[in-house]
Amino acid sequence: MFKKDSMWLGIGIGIVVLIAGYYTLHFLNVWISDYFFNRAPVFRERTIQVLSIFLNVFPFRYFMLKTEKEYTGRGILLVTFVVGLTFFFYYLNQ
Repeated sequence: MFKKDSMWLGIGIGIVVLIAGYYTLHFLNVWISDYFFNRAPVFRERTIQVLSIFLNVFPFRYFMLKTEKEYTGRGILLVTFVVGLTFFFYYLNQ
């Protein structure tokens, strides 16, 4: 797939997966709650955010185990840790 092994590529992939996953899950949450239940969204915003952070596990695992691109995997892991810590400290006192 990608021949280059760089941390910047991993950071880019981590950000794209995070944003695409968040908006996909958010859209599905709103669509399912409106179409099937005709009420407020099923999941809270925090749940969707945690699930979108978790989605970075799949490209991380792919790049670390299948293709053995260590620096790309580190970039994905860096994005996951930064966003996870930001999420934790943002919701710490709420």
